[in-house]
Amino acid sequence: MKIKKYENQETEQVRELINLNFEDEYLLDILTSSALNFAYSAIAENKLVGIAVAWTSSFHPHCTYFRILSNPLYNTLNVEEKLLSKVLEFKALDHPLQTSFWGSSFNLLELYKDNGFNEIRRTYMPTLKVSSVAHDTPNGEKRYNVKTLNEVLLNETMTEQLILLVKRIYEETHQVNPVAEMTLEQWRGIIFSDDLITTGSYIYLDENEENILAYSFLHESDEEDKIELGWCGASTTEHIDLIPELVHHQIKYTLKQEFQFLTGEFDTTDSYAMRILASFPFTPSPTWVTVQKS
Repeated sequence: MKIKKYENQETEQVRELINLNFEDEYLLDILTSSALNFAYSAIAENKLVGIAVAWTSSFHPHCTYFRILSNPLYNTLNVEEKLLSKVLEFKALDHPLQTSFWGSSFNLLELYKDNGFNEIRRTYMPTLKVSSVAHDTPNGEKRYNVKTLNEVLLNETMTEQLILLVKRIYEETHQVNPVAEMTLEQWRGIIFSDDLITTGSYIYLDENEENILAYSFLHESDEEDKIELGWCGASTTEHIDLIPELVHHQIKYTLKQEFQFLTGEFDTTDSYAMRILASFPFTPSPTWVTVQKS
């Protein structure tokens, strides 16, 4: 086996590796983008058996992301170990290295630990069958006012308060890999994305409807019978238990729209999202492990 710089004509073989590793095809876009730092191929018997890709993110610019993918049928060649050596040799890296992989990839976890990487979070990606909890939704104490995001967006002052709260919570839950400095308008564009369901995203306001206490957003999914939980948070830890109450409203919305499942991504570094995960009978799920090396 030999390691060489990646060549663009290997695209279809990269796609095969992506499928073998249950990765996302956005890696193909990175290979042809200006964000790419480097890419190396592992070749055996004139076949691509592994690849290492490194890039930078404009949203999280304070680390260098990379992925190592390999064909498990060639594991006796130590493909992953040799590709990681090339990643670690790259002298221009002045930020921490960060990568993610499926929790079932025990060999990768051991390899990264042996080379000084530390686990920084795990991400759970479960599914909730909404009909299983449809008749078990508490009403809460009716202390606060529930509004849809659609209603809140009619009030610019309240909208700005929401943007600032979402920004603060995202920054708090991503301290190990800080987000870029951005204007309020840039945050507005990120938060209110095209796939956001404003009529199914809910917000708790205080009794005077002057302050936002908690929020939980809903997004469209690529799968026909699902919709996705997204941004969530609370103004203080005192109000964190309001978030599952908002999700109950989203369950009712999901049923009304005739979807069968709610899905989401829940980071262990995000106490707000983890409160949702602990509050509903989600299915056991794949785990996405993220590690970092300074």
